[in-house]
Amino acid sequence: MLALAMLSSEIGASELRYIPVNPTFGGNPLNASGLQANASAQNDTKAPVAPAQTALQKFTANIESAIISKLQTAAINGLFDAKGNFNPEMGTNIKAGNFQIQITTDPATGGLTLVTTDVTSGQSTSININALGGLQ
Repeated sequence: MLALAMLSSEIGASELRYIPVNPTFGGNPLNASGLQANASAQNDTKAPVAPAQTALQKFTANIESAIISKLQTAAINGLFDAKGNFNPEMGTNIKAGNFQIQITTDPATGGLTLVTTDVTSGQSTSININALGGLQ
């Protein structure tokens, strides 16, 4: 009887829908704080402890930073004329402290290359800027 009753009754079904929980993937934005709290509770990684600096070390670092900032400003000012227009003729080689900056331009593409070399160690970095557009 039971089997007959089960076979005669209607069985309904609907589509399964996936709704993400994480708001990054389309879930409810109100879930964000709860997910962040769970992630923070599980995170047992600690940041490395930096050695404490003395007042003299902090002062020295601030002085070095200020000097490097002034050298950067002097180097950049060498690239522009009094009106603020780019002018590579003002110097293709700029010396700023222990750094040598070589500036080359490519008239065909309007590109600019700056090669900065540390004179004491010989290490260098290069910055390539393509299609200068607004710089004249």
